[in-house]
Amino acid sequence: MRLPKELIKHIADAIAAVLENKGMVKYAVSKTAISTTVAEVITENMVAEDRLKKEVEKFLSAHEDEIANGHMDYRKVFELTMQKLAKEKGIVL
Repeated sequence: MRLPKELIKHIADAIAAVLENKGMVKYAVSKTAISTTVAEVITENMVAEDRLKKEVEKFLSAHEDEIANGHMDYRKVFELTMQKLAKEKGIVL
């Protein structure tokens, strides 16, 4: 799932503000620096998820006949494979 950079920045700004406003954290650096780091983490996770999707698509395309002959739902197999690989690789979906 791709989010526009502006939306990622908005989400990161909101996270940084809420944590500070609720007294959950006290920043030793500027809120902007925190927000930038949060945005980077979100972006890195999205890139990792995109790579994982491509890996799963490649894997399943090699097994299309088995999936079709087994009368399996491609979407279901895709989701299960994504979840399994994400867990193995430590990717949060």
